[in-house]
Amino acid sequence: MKPVRTLVGLTVAASAALLLGSNAAYAAGGQVDGSITVAGSTCTWTNASTSDVPPNTLTIDHTTVSASCGGSISASLGNDPSVTFDDSTGTATSPEIDVSATVAGISCGYQVTDLTVSRQSGTRTYTGGPYTAAKTSGSFLCPGSETVDSVSLTFH
Repeated sequence: MKPVRTLVGLTVAASAALLLGSNAAYAAGGQVDGSITVAGSTCTWTNASTSDVPPNTLTIDHTTVSASCGGSISASLGNDPSVTFDDSTGTATSPEIDVSATVAGISCGYQVTDLTVSRQSGTRTYTGGPYTAAKTSGSFLCPGSETVDSVSLTFH
């Protein structure tokens, strides 16, 4: 059960991190690197495409996020999350991030809603956590929710 829980957590985390993206054309956009930690396991990615650059509202193209996770876990983003920036408060928000994770052949889907991350001083790196991800699909072996310990996104 622990591997499934970790996988589900990584999936949710990856989804959260990816939610800071876009679903429009990506020709004039930027890129985002990210990491998500769930149950002590971390998934990371680099150079995912975004539809624009901060502080403009953007989306992350989920098809360009290639998460690398420790162990036998795989995770993928299930939507093109939109991200809105508020430079006066130093935050970035996304209304919804959908993530799928597979561990030992068991796939689970999760969703994080109303995700807010905080900008690190003088940078375009945003961090936050913990977040609760609700189960949206998968077998009875998938927990009903997972805790995403941390999310980090760096826009460039």
